[in-house]
Amino acid sequence: MNRKGFTLIEILVVVMILIILGMGILTILNPMTQILKGYDTVRKTDLAKLKAAFESYYEDHGCYPEQSLLENCGGDDLDPYINPIPCDPSTKEPYLLYYYPQSSCPQNFVVYTELTNIFDPSGSNIPYCDHYYAVYSPGTNETIVVAGCSGREICSRLYGCVSGACTLIAEDSFPLCYPSYCEDPTCNLRCDNPSYECIAN
Repeated sequence: MNRKGFTLIEILVVVMILIILGMGILTILNPMTQILKGYDTVRKTDLAKLKAAFESYYEDHGCYPEQSLLENCGGDDLDPYINPIPCDPSTKEPYLLYYYPQSSCPQNFVVYTELTNIFDPSGSNIPYCDHYYAVYSPGTNETIVVAGCSGREICSRLYGCVSGACTLIAEDSFPLCYPSYCEDPTCNLRCDNPSYECIAN
């Protein structure tokens, strides 16, 4: 008897092969990673738009926008500079904004976002702030950029005990050793005690 067609076993084998191939392709493409990369691309684009809007605002007002304006993400508070104010594509929260010093007429700004793709090389450009990406006003130094995302103290003059004497160890920077004393050239009178020696971190 001459039968034309496939047996149940043959059909099952073909279906299993297709399933295995499909799983392999999904593993290689990893759709979640692609989605996270897409979010990061949107974040970087949003920050570039915010920087351009902030610079235009500054040209018209002599100050950068107040922090409260950025908190209304999705709103039109910065129209005609940017409308709507962008939100994080994943959390729908406003982007982080930092000014130093705090002022009713800010003269600098830093806007941050945390990147979800930990392998993105632009997420490792800010010391002490792994996976953060930032845009900032011209002339903003790295100390201010780092302070905004890390919470580290900004101090114009840091002192520490070195060989029993209170010594200036950093200016407009972060301490290179601990303990350190902000704006205290006496080091809190602790340099007589060797346990307060400023040790490199």
